[in-house]
Amino acid sequence: MNLYPAIDLYQGKVVRLTKGDYNACIVYSDDPAAMAKTWEQEGAGWIHVVDLEGAKTGALTSVESLAAICKAVRAKIQFGGGVRNIQDIEKVLALGVSRVVLGTKALDKLFLEEVLLKFKEKIAVGLDVRQDRVKTAGWLRDGDITLPEALKLFDQLGVSTLIYTDIEKDGVLQGPNWEKLSMVLAHTHARVILSGGISQISDIERCRAIKAPNFEGVIIGKALYDKRFQLSDAVRVAA
Repeated sequence: MNLYPAIDLYQGKVVRLTKGDYNACIVYSDDPAAMAKTWEQEGAGWIHVVDLEGAKTGALTSVESLAAICKAVRAKIQFGGGVRNIQDIEKVLALGVSRVVLGTKALDKLFLEEVLLKFKEKIAVGLDVRQDRVKTAGWLRDGDITLPEALKLFDQLGVSTLIYTDIEKDGVLQGPNWEKLSMVLAHTHARVILSGGISQISDIERCRAIKAPNFEGVIIGKALYDKRFQLSDAVRVAA
């Protein structure tokens, strides 16, 4: 099981939103590369980086910060937010990103088919869900597709990694939606990374106990920034 400490970028700073609300933004650091080094020192093999501005506007806005993060650490970088075309994917992979997360653009079937053919395992799809509806554009728009429909579509296309986020659980430190996670794991062949809701070390223990062979790992955000537990402790539990 992999742990993915999250670095959410907004205007060059490391921030956290609550339930994706851009008005509920807390700044934790103005040095994303230093933050990445901290997570690596605490045992991170992967770091999950999101360009929040990019997710909202549809254009990459954090290339400088992303480049600095990739230079600063040996940990693998999973990056998403504002990636809307093949040139964007090539650009961030060239910076040193290991896996690119598509959200809004993943619902464009022809585009997704093309990028899966070209980049294969280097592509993950972000499934951002509120009340069984998939959301896009930084969670601000409805993607006109339900969670079961999306799982079926992505399975048909051969997506290898899905990142499942329950928006209602994101940043509120109340634990993940375990029931819905079980449903997602049971209805896809893809590896699944859980995002949203991790609030205490017991959540990591519960993740560790998941038996589904396609459960790949968990993204941890606000709980780390609010010092609910140390990443190094979570790494020990996960191992």
